[in-house]
Amino acid sequence: MVGVLIRMKLAVQRNSLTRATAARMIVGGAAGLALAAAVLFLAGRGYPHAAQRVDLLGAALAVWTAGWLLGPVLFGGDTTLRPEHFALHALRPRALATGLAAAAFVGVAPAVTLIALSGLVVVAVHLGPAAVAVAAPATVLQLAFTVLCSRLVTTVLGQVARSRTGAALAAFTSSAILAALHSGWILEPLVRAALEDGLPRPAAAWLRGLPSGWGLSAVEAAGRGDRPGVLAALAGLALLTAACAYGWALLTRRQVTTRPSGGRAATATLGRWARGPVTAVAARELRTCTRDLQRFHFVCFALGYALVFCLLPLAAGSTDFLPWTGLVFALWMSAVSANLYGEDGTELWGKIMIPGAARHDVRGRQLGWLLVTAPPTVLLTLVPAALSGGSVPWLWLATFVPALLGGAAGVTVLVSVLRPVPLRDPHRRTGGLLENGTDFTQVLLMLLLTAATAAPALLAVRFGPAWAGPVAGPVSGALLTWLLGRVAVIRLRRTAPELLQHFRTGTPPARRRRVRAAPPPLVPAGLPALPRPAPVLARLGLDTAPVGQRIYVVVGMTLCWVPLVAQGVVPAVMLATGHVHRSWFLALYLPPALRRPAITAMIALGLALLITSLGTGLYHLARSRHRR
Repeated sequence: MVGVLIRMKLAVQRNSLTRATAARMIVGGAAGLALAAAVLFLAGRGYPHAAQRVDLLGAALAVWTAGWLLGPVLFGGDTTLRPEHFALHALRPRALATGLAAAAFVGVAPAVTLIALSGLVVVAVHLGPAAVAVAAPATVLQLAFTVLCSRLVTTVLGQVARSRTGAALAAFTSSAILAALHSGWILEPLVRAALEDGLPRPAAAWLRGLPSGWGLSAVEAAGRGDRPGVLAALAGLALLTAACAYGWALLTRRQVTTRPSGGRAATATLGRWARGPVTAVAARELRTCTRDLQRFHFVCFALGYALVFCLLPLAAGSTDFLPWTGLVFALWMSAVSANLYGEDGTELWGKIMIPGAARHDVRGRQLGWLLVTAPPTVLLTLVPAALSGGSVPWLWLATFVPALLGGAAGVTVLVSVLRPVPLRDPHRRTGGLLENGTDFTQVLLMLLLTAATAAPALLAVRFGPAWAGPVAGPVSGALLTWLLGRVAVIRLRRTAPELLQHFRTGTPPARRRRVRAAPPPLVPAGLPALPRPAPVLARLGLDTAPVGQRIYVVVGMTLCWVPLVAQGVVPAVMLATGHVHRSWFLALYLPPALRRPAITAMIALGLALLITSLGTGLYHLARSRHRR
C-alpha cells in the first residue's frame, strides 16, 4: 500500500503539472532552498560564544516548524491524496493511514526541510564525534515529527473549520503571521543583538524545551557526554512523533467513515430597535457577522491583525503604534468587507422585485458595518492610547477615526456593487473557510481607497488651525458615507439584473456577450488545443502579457509598499507627531535637513512603482477583455 500510494501521488503530480504549477514549484523550491541555506549558515558560522550557535539554530528550527504547522492555514496543504478519495475502496484505515503518511514525505517541501534540519549535523561537527553520531537519528526523527505534526494540525483545523472556534483560530493564526511579516522589521535591533551577544538564557531554555528543539538538545547532550539526556530527548521525540501519527490515523479513519453533518436551521427574531427596513437590514448584518463563518472569520482576522501589528513593537520597547490600533482594525475591516453582495449570491433577486429595496439595503448595510466596526475601533483606540504611557496624538486620532470610519462605510458598499466576486449561495456552501471571495486585487483596492478617504481630514489637520482637524474628520466621514452610498444605490438600481446574472453564471455580462458573439476557435485535426491560461493570470489580464511585464507587475505591486509606507508614510507620521523611533527607517538616520526630502523621495518611488505596475496590469486587462 505504501508503494502504491507514493506512485499514485507522483503520477497525479506529474499529470496535473502545468506551467503555473511548475512555476510555483520552482519558485517555492528556490525560496525554500534559500531559507535552508540560511539555516545552515547560522549553524556553521563562527560566534564569540560557543552556546550562541546552538541558541540561534534552536530559534531557526522553531520558526521552521511553525511554518510547517501554520503554513497550510495560509496557503493550503498538500491535497494531492485525500482520505475522502478512498472512502469507497475496501481499504483498512490503518493501512490507508500508513500509506498516506509515507506519501506525505514525498515532495519538494520535505526534501528542503531535510536540508534545513541537517543543520543539526553541522552543529554536531563542532561538538565532537559522539554528537555527530546522534545528529543523524535526531535529524530523521525531527523530520518525521515536523511532517506528521503538520498533517495532524492541518486535519484538526479542517475538522473544526466549520465552527466559530475553528474560524477564529484560523483567522488569528493567519492574521498573526501576516502582521508579523509586516511589522517584524521593528524587531531588527533584537535580532542584531541576538546575533552579536546571543539569546537571553530564559529564551534559550524555552526554545530547547519546545519539541522543535528536542533533536538539538540530544545533539548538545551528546557533545557533553550526557547519555541519559540523549536518550530522554530522542525517546521523547520518538514518542511524540508516534502520537502525532496515531492521532492523524484516527482522524483519517473518521474522514473516511463519517458523513458530514447537514447542520440545522437557525431561527431568530428581530430586536425591538429594528422597526424599519434600514434597521432590519442592519440587524441582519449583525447576525450574519456572528453566524456566517466567513464573515466571522473576517472580523477575527481584522482584530488579530490590528493587535499583532501594533503590539509587536512592544517587544522592542516602542509604544508608538499603540494609539493606531483602532485605525488599523477599521482599515482591514473595510478591506475584508468588500464583497457583501457577492457573499449573498442570488439573494439579490429580492432587491429587484421589491420597489425601493436597493436604497434600504445599501443604507442598512452601511449602518450594520458601522455598528460592527465603530465600537471596537473606538475601544481599540482609547484603551491602547491610554496605556501607551507617552504623549498621545489625540488631535490626529480625533480627526482620523471618524474620517476613516465614514469613508470606509461608503467605499465598502460601492466596491461591493462595482466589483463583486460571485460565490455559491450560502445554503449551497460546504462551510469551508476557503470559499471566500476576497482576492488580492480587491483587498489592495480597498486599502488604497479607504486610506484615500482620509485625505481631506489629513490636509485639514496638517495645514489648518487646531480645530480644523476634529471638525473636518466627522464632516468628511459623514459626507463620504452619504455620497458613496448614494452612488452605490444608483449603480445597484441600474445594474441589479446584470449583477444577478453575474452571480448565477460567474461571468460578467459584457464578457459573456462577447464570448457568445465570437466564433469558436478552429483547431486543425491532429493538433492539440492550446493550453488554457492560469486562472489568476487570466483574471488579472496578464495571460497575454510578456513575461517581463508579468514579473514587473507582480514585483512592483508587492514591493511598492516598502518605500511608500514603511520608508515614507510611517517616518513622516513620526516626524509630524514627534514620536521618532529610528529603527530601520533610512530617512531618520539622515541629518534633519535631509529627512523630509528623503521621505518625499521614498513616497515618490513607492507611488511610481504602484502606478506603473498597476497601470501595466490594467492596460493588459483592458486588452484582454477587448480581445474576448
